[in-house]
Amino acid sequence: MRLPIIAVLLIAACAGDSPPATGRCTGQLFQPCAEEHDCSSMVCQNFAVDEFQVCSQLCGTDLPTCPDGSTCDDVVGTCKPAAPDDCTL
Repeated sequence: MRLPIIAVLLIAACAGDSPPATGRCTGQLFQPCAEEHDCSSMVCQNFAVDEFQVCSQLCGTDLPTCPDGSTCDDVVGTCKPAAPDDCTL
């Protein structure tokens, strides 16, 4: 008789342990992308050294500055975040 009660308690205790689900990517700046059509900016940049590919925007001398928390990668001329946003393509 005690075994079913213990099983129910264990199942209830574990119910909240799953990680929160990530949202779907919407093509915003610094979200993961596979191609330019995934991005509202139409710029999908691969930062191979950092092992991520994200939606970005052009930057440089005559272009807008990059948002806070990102830098202008002068080699490719796009804004580079420290890490991609957490979403699913």
